[in-house]
Amino acid sequence: MLETGTLILVALIILVASTVKGLTGFGFALTSLPLLTIFLAPKTAVPLITVCSVFLDGYTLYEARKHVQYRQIIPLVVSGVIGMILGTYLLVSLDSQLIRLAIGAITVLFTAASIMGFRKEIADEKRASIPVGLISGILGGAMSISGPPIVLFFNNQNIDKTTFRANIIAYFFSLYIATVPAYVLGNLITVSLLRSSTVMVPIMFLGATIGIKLSRKVDEAVFKKITLLLVLITGIMAILSALEIL
Repeated sequence: MLETGTLILVALIILVASTVKGLTGFGFALTSLPLLTIFLAPKTAVPLITVCSVFLDGYTLYEARKHVQYRQIIPLVVSGVIGMILGTYLLVSLDSQLIRLAIGAITVLFTAASIMGFRKEIADEKRASIPVGLISGILGGAMSISGPPIVLFFNNQNIDKTTFRANIIAYFFSLYIATVPAYVLGNLITVSLLRSSTVMVPIMFLGATIGIKLSRKVDEAVFKKITLLLVLITGIMAILSALEIL
């Protein structure tokens, strides 16, 4: 179990990240992980986010379930699970500082691309789903940040907001469910970590509920820009931490 002071900091980060998740359908790990890895080892932070995401995505998926396009996400899920196995091996094997640096770099690159409005529609969506899912799975297994390739892919395909949000939640839920057994076998998920994750459940549900309600009332474009700037800052902080500047 995490120490009380650390647990409070984790809870505050989880609250903000789950609110972002409820609003946009993504961004939970992207928002929380760069900050968490400043004071938690990646081999603790990544499994913690993964376990929390199973509960959170299950909750938000129930609300969005009617809008999921399963034919669109099945190829992504299959290739994502294969990538996740490789990513889990990397998490177990690689140096923590290197993982922290990679988390920060991926975060900064993704948010910079999103802020600049990068978009290039792909004609053969089914074939493109395989490498996109594979890369997403590797990032998910190694860093619990499976979102960047999927979010950019759906943005490129000009999917409507409701379907985008539902599809991405369903994809994440499927991938995280598959990731948990791999983390257990890799001794990354322990009884202590499960206890800490359980404490976060009501906080996540609160944040997600706030985000879902905001998604119906707040101008999402404005909120997303603010969120991306926040995520960009946290990514830079993770890089500075990995380089031992912070």
